[in-house]
Amino acid sequence: MGKELGEAGARRRRSTASSSPHQLLFLLLAFAWLCSVAAAVDTDTLRLGDQLSPGKTLVSSPSRVFELGFYPPDPKQPSRLYLCIWYRDISPRTVVWVANRAAPATSASPSLALTDRGELRVLDGPANATAAPPVLWSSNTNSSRANYTVVIDDFGSLKVHGGGGGDGDGGDVLWDSFAHPTDTMLPGMKISVRTPGRGPKEQMLFTSWASPTDPSPGQYALGVDPAGSGQAYIWKNGSVKFWRSGQWNGVNFIGIPWRPLYMSGFKPSIDPLLGGTFYSYTATNTSLQRFVVLPDGTDICYMLQKASQEWETVWMQPSNECEHYAICGANAKCTAAQDGKAKCDCLKGFRPKILDQWNAGNWSQGCIRGPPLGCQVNQSGDGFLEIGNIKWPDFSYWVDTVSDETGCRNACLNNCSCGAYVYTTYAGCLAWGSDLIDLYELPTGAYTLHLKLPASELPKHHPVWKIATIASAVVLFILLACLFLWWKRGQNIKGAINRSWRSSARSQQNSAMLDISQSIRFDDDVEDGKSHELKVYTLDRIKAATCNFSDANKLGAGGFGPVYLGKFPGGEEVAVKRLCRNSGQGLEEFKNEVILIAKLQHRNLVRLLGCCIQGEEKILVYEYMPNKSLDAFLFSPEKQRLLDWRIRFVIIEGIARGLLYLHRDSRLRVVHRDLKASNILLDADMNPKISDFGMARIFGGDDNQFNTNRVVGTFGYMSPEYAMEGIFSVKSDVYSFGVLVLEIITGKRAVSFHGHQESLNIAGYAWRQWNEDKAADLIDPSMRASCSVRQVLRCIHIALLCVQDHADERPDIPTVILYMSSDSLSLPNPRPPTLMLRGRDPETSKSSENDQSHSVGTVSMTQIYGR
Repeated sequence: MGKELGEAGARRRRSTASSSPHQLLFLLLAFAWLCSVAAAVDTDTLRLGDQLSPGKTLVSSPSRVFELGFYPPDPKQPSRLYLCIWYRDISPRTVVWVANRAAPATSASPSLALTDRGELRVLDGPANATAAPPVLWSSNTNSSRANYTVVIDDFGSLKVHGGGGGDGDGGDVLWDSFAHPTDTMLPGMKISVRTPGRGPKEQMLFTSWASPTDPSPGQYALGVDPAGSGQAYIWKNGSVKFWRSGQWNGVNFIGIPWRPLYMSGFKPSIDPLLGGTFYSYTATNTSLQRFVVLPDGTDICYMLQKASQEWETVWMQPSNECEHYAICGANAKCTAAQDGKAKCDCLKGFRPKILDQWNAGNWSQGCIRGPPLGCQVNQSGDGFLEIGNIKWPDFSYWVDTVSDETGCRNACLNNCSCGAYVYTTYAGCLAWGSDLIDLYELPTGAYTLHLKLPASELPKHHPVWKIATIASAVVLFILLACLFLWWKRGQNIKGAINRSWRSSARSQQNSAMLDISQSIRFDDDVEDGKSHELKVYTLDRIKAATCNFSDANKLGAGGFGPVYLGKFPGGEEVAVKRLCRNSGQGLEEFKNEVILIAKLQHRNLVRLLGCCIQGEEKILVYEYMPNKSLDAFLFSPEKQRLLDWRIRFVIIEGIARGLLYLHRDSRLRVVHRDLKASNILLDADMNPKISDFGMARIFGGDDNQFNTNRVVGTFGYMSPEYAMEGIFSVKSDVYSFGVLVLEIITGKRAVSFHGHQESLNIAGYAWRQWNEDKAADLIDPSMRASCSVRQVLRCIHIALLCVQDHADERPDIPTVILYMSSDSLSLPNPRPPTLMLRGRDPETSKSSENDQSHSVGTVSMTQIYGR
């Protein structure tokens, strides 16, 4: 046996000796690579003296969603290795950050090492090699701390800690990859213009890859305008503007109206350390989400579909030629055709600068004024033409000397260099100079620009009074005809519903039973290009879906009546809400909900699918919410722990956005009047949806408040002026929202403070704790470990502002959202509630228990008469 082994060894030595040096080197490198892969391990912390080499990875802790390691993005060039962060369990591999993108490793054993100065280095060879390998990339950290550690947090940020206990948690963050992005924006990142110290401004840019397989810096970069306009730009080759977002209007960028970014958690904030405004976003649900600047300059938002584990495109800019920066030149408006091609037209009062080029389709030279402004030739009569659905031009300037639209108009009118203006409550007065750059006619949105024109270009009446009279008469006749048809149509619908209601009051007259088999269409309500349709179901179909209102299908009950789970053929699940005959909420509430909610469409409002009006049955059919209502989680000792702070904050923000839509952004201005935990439903991703609009009321455009002698709502959630005087407004909903926020934070019902020594309501108790610097004691113990105490305390502060006694002292919902979105905005001190309802003696409590004019629980009140 020994002889055979010796001969075999001799043969191997002869074979090795006969091989070329290049073959030998290749074999050694391959052997080293295989050894490293065979020994592949991962860790969640890198410390001084450790090194990361191919086959070994650093994973995020504790989620293990992200992973750092060496990876060849180009399968055709596997020897070109980059240090990358990618999603750990998603295939194909999706890279979100690259360190040495300008200098790939070409050796078989590159490494990541941490120096004794806290500096991360990517080396083109082992860190412990005799000869120091080339440095391909460095974090340029220079610290004198100790106990350096490198970790990836759950958001995908690679961080260097120093000066802590050596566990990566106790020390300061010396370096953060989120401050040095590549092409991908993840939740938690900030896009800003930084001003470190007193030095020059430093832009934080998201730079595209050179190609889909080459992570080296490409031609396109996304960032915030360094001039301070707050707009986002995509630049090509460093300085050429390729795309512009438009100004921020409070919930979105003007140039992106069809996908509200605020609803995706995208929002602006002010950070003095960053030197101004920055934008960031937090995922509003549990799905993974990322923004990526592609090699062709497209900024695209992807969301991971949980079922298929595939990335779905939910947002993309630019998506047509009109979104390319200033494609039509100055003073011209771009309209996108069906195929995405641009069509340019000069604005009213302007003409092509070079007619031949314009007619040939070369619009880059833009347009110039035709007749001059009156102020330019010492004449008067200049005015403004409204241009609707327009992306506001670039290079606006803020007029800070005015406080309303009239002042903004006059400021532009009196400045001959002003060519247009816009006034909004969020942005104030914006004005533009003589040239208007990058105008795009949007397919949707209510953004209006006031264009300054001479009197000769403004619309005017014909001088012949007879023609004017005839034209007026024709218009009046058409309007009257339209109003009559509209009134007649409304009467037909309301008449059908009223006839059904009258039949329910006459149970013996079954022959008058109404069975509506067709849909009621609200043709005047169109959103996203589709008319909203309210289906009317037959009672037999509802009974079949709910197994004849079986108790096994019962989901719960409220003031309206029981709610059942229904399943239609095909598997569609719905929630069926059945009006009880003895329900305190009756015909008015049913009618109100059918007519009102069918006109409201928002991601944070529950969707009404249809109704059934047959005989004595009055039924509403809603989309099914698998997680039921918020109170089922919030006040259940078993389920409370499932609501960590992240979920609770998402719920608070979602409720606020739903109220923002009701109070300001919907076609109808609506006051809900019964906002409470049981009326907040939760979908499969725990996103909140406001429900139960039976008590809601529509405000007119100029109405600020109403007075009613029929007070409806729920004890503990009603504002003082509404409960005692019957006065309600949008500020009534703000009060209810504040109570709801306190419930979400404390995990206690608003009415659970009866008999408390100091207060009978949650508002009074919370204010007392806050005033005594004990606000942290309000935090629900089941979420204390998962919460940011600072953020929770700020939400308590905001809630106390919302529950102030006087309506005019409460912030409106847009202000509330602004307070929640920016930690840097200072909050005013809330006033102490005067209606803290001090504890009463047992006899008083006993007598009040016999008072049946209202409910102390969560059942809605239906009839309290105010003064």
